[in-house]
Amino acid sequence: MAAVTSPLPAARRQTYVFLEDARRTAHVHLLADVEATALGRARASAGRPLSYVSFVVKAVADVLGGYPEARAVLSGRRRPRLTVSDAVHAKVLFDKTVDGRRCVVSGIVPDVRTTGLDDVQAAVDAYKRADVDADGGPFARIRRLQRLPLPLIRLLYRGMMRDPVRAAGLQGTFAVTSVGHEPVRAILPMISGTLGLGVGQVAARPVVRDGTVVAAPVFTLSLVFDHRVIDGALAAEILAGVKHRLEKWEQA
Repeated sequence: MAAVTSPLPAARRQTYVFLEDARRTAHVHLLADVEATALGRARASAGRPLSYVSFVVKAVADVLGGYPEARAVLSGRRRPRLTVSDAVHAKVLFDKTVDGRRCVVSGIVPDVRTTGLDDVQAAVDAYKRADVDADGGPFARIRRLQRLPLPLIRLLYRGMMRDPVRAAGLQGTFAVTSVGHEPVRAILPMISGTLGLGVGQVAARPVVRDGTVVAAPVFTLSLVFDHRVIDGALAAEILAGVKHRLEKWEQA
């Protein structure tokens, strides 16, 4: 069978440029298993669909309120500096089809610290339902970017990321991606910012309660952090805080 060579699809151009930037980040990975029993009860009593991703987004934003160092945006190569904002923006990744090709696009849930769970879910649902090709929709800026030549995308991306406050608004204070729709335990995402989290599938696993092994819903939560900005001890403390917040949701 003859090999076929074709140009990089337009749908993947913004991902290509993002990964060029992400490769400069000093990625370190942490993993924690989260028992989702409390989240299951919260979802059942809500009377409306709530995704695990929305719980994670809200929990991370709540925890980051106490860690200004982890809200920092690194900028400048020759003279590196850190910019910290009170706002905590979440970037959420979505699987979409563009021009017949699957690709990942992102949406921003702004200032999640001041946003309730229902509003987080409404924002996530709006991105899920949105057609990437829709004029004026939430992905209109990304679609316009995809249609440009790769060198111009690269130039515009660098220009947009030059201002750290604008970068946080466009790329999020932290990012969340999920593979929970497939029987996949964990994902370790690439990041261009300081923090990124990955959500694995929720599945029944053995856990120990009062010395007895029982089955409970569990998912693996990964934390990827830029070691240039924060260290492992602080990142581990943040991940442990998010795990506690999720597992004790009804007590928050």
